[in-house]
Amino acid sequence: MLAARIFKTVLAAALVLLPSPNPSVERNMALDIDGLQRAECEYRGIVARFDELTRAYILQAYEDGQLLRWQAQPSPYNPETETLVTAVFTAAGPKASAPVPELAHLRAQGGMAGTGVTWRYSKLAAVRVAPHGDLARDAIAVFRATVDSFVERMVYAPTGVVLRTAPDPNAPVLARIEAGAVLLVEEEQAGYVRVRQPPATAVGWLERTQVRVVEETDGLNH
Repeated sequence: MLAARIFKTVLAAALVLLPSPNPSVERNMALDIDGLQRAECEYRGIVARFDELTRAYILQAYEDGQLLRWQAQPSPYNPETETLVTAVFTAAGPKASAPVPELAHLRAQGGMAGTGVTWRYSKLAAVRVAPHGDLARDAIAVFRATVDSFVERMVYAPTGVVLRTAPDPNAPVLARIEAGAVLLVEEEQAGYVRVRQPPATAVGWLERTQVRVVEETDGLNH
């Protein structure tokens, strides 16, 4: 009996010292939301934060799209190291004119109660973000389609130039553009291009010979 009591005492002490087979790791979900929002997505030399990418998707793909909140929870795949971060939003419905129309069927449920764009966020060895669900995959497709459209319209001014209010060399000056500035072509007309310099919305005219096409090999960094 004495030996049995000694064995039980030693066993109990050993069990207390043993590590838990599934140690619980407490994470600050607010920090993971912030980390996801700051993480960057790059395509064809254009970089956008996931916060910007997600907000742009809601505005581009939905009528009256409005972001309500960000929320997060441990991922069921790797709950100790991975978080599902969701941008919950509301909308009147999908836009018929949204980019990537072949994916319009994915947007039917978007904006309904409890739906959102969900990303898998991990920073175990390095920050990694992957789409979780159809809406996140659609958001990536819309971002890429938008970049493709921008790149096709991108030009740059190899020297300093002035934007004018009309396609006329004597038209009033609207703004001065520094050498190397990247511009987006909105319209072409009789040897002139109507351009704007992002993120500004004001547009003006330049002679077509004053700008050059931005090649991808240029790195989009003129």
